[in-house]
Amino acid sequence: MPLAIQRVWERIFTEWFPSTGFEHSGGPEFELYPMEDAGAENFRCEVWVPVKNR
Repeated sequence: MPLAIQRVWERIFTEWFPSTGFEHSGGPEFELYPMEDAGAENFRCEVWVPVKNR
């Protein structure tokens, strides 16, 4: 799981931001981990990134 989160952050900054009309707004970022089995195959967490239009 830690490697997966690192890859998500990398993709946000190297793929998602460059391909959209958004950029980081400078606010705090947030990762949400539900109180569930993180080892489960269908476990999901959320990454929240503050954005603004370019």
